[in-house]
Parts: sequence; structure tokens; C-alpha cells
Amino acid sequence: MRKGELLALKWNDIDFTKKVVYVKRTVSHIPSMGYVTTTPKTKNSVRQIPISDEVIRELLLHKSNQNKDKTKLNDAYQDQDLVISTELGKVQDPRNLLRTMKRLISISGVTSIRFHDIRHTHASILISSGIDVVKISARLGHANPKITLEIYAHLLPNIQNDVADIFQETLNKHQC
Repeated sequence: MRKGELLALKWNDIDFTKKVVYVKRTVSHIPSMGYVTTTPKTKNSVRQIPISDEVIRELLLHKSNQNKDKTKLNDAYQDQDLVISTELGKVQDPRNLLRTMKRLISISGVTSIRFHDIRHTHASILISSGIDVVKISARLGHANPKITLEIYAHLLPNIQNDVADIFQETLNKHQC
């Protein structure tokens, strides 16, 4: 998900039974208004993203911790149903998300990356695993698969190396 999509994600956008996150909105900065919730970047940005059991476990743990914080704060907590929020339940400033990410990178000692690089890494892993580009494009919310191909085409030559062998194996199976 894009940073703004994550910051706008509400708990009711997650179907824990179907294991799906519904992307419906994004947080954007409008100079005269500050950070506001708006519609996503494109019509394809409104999408369903399947999630794993491990992601569900982590989300449920986060929700449990968030509920404990809500209970402690009582009326001071302004519940907007946000998955990622300030301590008081308001929309999180994207810069705070970046500060937290940088702090966690520093603590863990891994190579520093930009927030958007997480999205690129996700797509790169999917491509290198042989997932269809159309499915990856839909998952990322790109307007069309052409955009995904333009961004990640450099990863495809390695996949192409197997095409001739796969084609020959298929022909061999179907020969009488």
C-alpha cells in the first residue's frame, strides 16, 4: 500500500474472515487544509488486497494494544477507527511514520531505504516469484499493468531465461 493509503486505513476496511484489506481512501496534504482524507490516486487504487495469516495475527495484536490505549485515555481518545493513528486516535502525520521507520531501521541495523522502497521490494519479490504481472498490478493499485511493466521491466529478463525450456517441455509432453 502507498503511505497515504496506510494512514487512511480503518479497521472496518479489514475483513479478517476473508483475509482481505479494502483500500478505499488515502491521506493527502492540501496546503490550505493540512492532512485530509481523500479518494485514492486512481480508480484502480480502490482495491482489495489479500493478506496472509501472519499479517492478520500482527494486525489483531496491534488492535488489541490500541484498544488498551483507548481504554486508558477514555474520552481523550478521538476514535476514528484508524489502524495507524496518533496516541489520541487522530490521523497520523506522514512525517511521523517516516521518523518511526528511520528509528526502526537504525535500531535493527539494516540498510536504510525510503518508505516507498517497501512497495518496490514487495513488487520485486512477487515478480521474481513468477506471479503474473496483471495480478501484481491490481495488488499495487496501478492504473494498468503497463505501468507495472514499465517500472519493473528490468526484473523480467531473468524470468525470460526459462521461457524456452518451459515451451520445449510443454511441446514434449504433448507429442504423440
